[in-house]
Amino acid sequence: MSYEVLTLSLPFIGGYLLTYSLYKFKIIKKVLHINIWNFIIGLTFLIGGGAGFLLLIFLELGMITPINHVLMYWHVEVGISLTLITIFHIHCYWRSTKKMFIPAKRRVKS
Repeated sequence: MSYEVLTLSLPFIGGYLLTYSLYKFKIIKKVLHINIWNFIIGLTFLIGGGAGFLLLIFLELGMITPINHVLMYWHVEVGISLTLITIFHIHCYWRSTKKMFIPAKRRVKS
């Protein structure tokens, strides 16, 4: 089974660049830009996590169904998109993200 990394990534990258540009040109507020991507990250987590949970149930019950391969495919595809969206999320919240990884003594204001 092959996965479509580039095909799946381009709409997310394009969408993020679009909303980020709209925010930078003051067409939308930063809050709306962040809320859009928070909604997308939540929806992506629910879909990917739901597919993974169903796969786990099928595995535990020893059920092999034709839907297992479809669920596995979409679980991985959504996981790929979730990785991208997480990178966007870190970009939105860089200041607070930085605090988690850099000790306060070494932080330089940016």
